[in-house]
Amino acid sequence: MVNSMSPNLMVTNVAKSLAFYADGIGLEIAFTVDPEQRSDMDGGIIPNAIFASLRTGVGEMMLQDRNNMAADAPAAFSVEDTPGGTLSLYFRVDDVDAVIARLGEIEVVKPLQLTWYGMKEIWVRDPDGYVVTIGSPDGDAPEMSS
Repeated sequence: MVNSMSPNLMVTNVAKSLAFYADGIGLEIAFTVDPEQRSDMDGGIIPNAIFASLRTGVGEMMLQDRNNMAADAPAAFSVEDTPGGTLSLYFRVDDVDAVIARLGEIEVVKPLQLTWYGMKEIWVRDPDGYVVTIGSPDGDAPEMSS
């Protein structure tokens, strides 16, 4: 039985990514860690953070500096790897317009629209190129057929 799942994103700048995910989208910072493995477990951002854990409800997401990730698992990752790739993240929020306003200047991949399944969504890129969809309910969801 799986108890939880936590994506760990390779990033080039933990502080910049924290600004996007915590300040912009609204995830809570659980803790950050620096290169000497000192941590701030009270939700603060430790200077020169190389790792961070973010949460919302029961969900968790981790951010790890590219160089640190390559050092942790050199058989799997390299400092030459480019973050972003084909991974896409979906965040369901209360108010997509408020999140867009907090994010400020962002690269829009797919403009804000009302979907056929009753969600108001926008697709954007985070600081490392990951595609992030942000959506909030707006209208009726389709009826499920039996």
